[in-house]
Amino acid sequence: MSESRSGYILLGLSALLAFSYLMAGWGLPVEYPGTVALKASGILLLAVYAARRNAYLLAMALALSAIGDAMLALGPSRMTLGIASFGLAHILYAWIFLRVLRLRGMRGGMGYAMAGLLAVFGVAILIWLQPGMGELRVPATIYNGIIMVMAIIACLSKARWLAVIGALLFVASDSLIALDLFKDYDPAWRGPAVWISYVAAQFCLTLGLIRERP
Repeated sequence: MSESRSGYILLGLSALLAFSYLMAGWGLPVEYPGTVALKASGILLLAVYAARRNAYLLAMALALSAIGDAMLALGPSRMTLGIASFGLAHILYAWIFLRVLRLRGMRGGMGYAMAGLLAVFGVAILIWLQPGMGELRVPATIYNGIIMVMAIIACLSKARWLAVIGALLFVASDSLIALDLFKDYDPAWRGPAVWISYVAAQFCLTLGLIRERP
């Protein structure tokens, strides 16, 4: 089997597993703890895809994301571990974007504008959500800073737009999660929107960064 064909199969299986997890919330007969494995498996296949393309930092970030998915699916008792796993993943994403910035330089005016808007948004949503954070205040605040720095570096760098969109989708997805956790805002559309934007973010980051190597 050719390398490109096996890569397409991995991407297709990853998308199928992610879609199956979405359908598990809409009647697909998958019970706990099967939902935990299903939630993490799609992103884990993206990690395998990245590793097969020799993008090892990217593979590590995706693997940490899969661990974070599993921890969050296990319930509130694993919330801090999930936040830590995703925080480490975003540090690796930021490292990759920083490497792109050093190799290619800054994007320019549009990059500065996007980075500025993100910084304002990050500070504003952190201040707004702080009263409801409770015992998660410290890890959630640290995580907010890490993901915002990652997205800001992505906007400043000359990375492919697909990867930048992935970083922004990650911010959007996590913001929707925070609204539920800290503001008790959970309309029917929020859960599917979180998962769809999250999976789209990981695919965009994977496909946009897969060739960002020296």
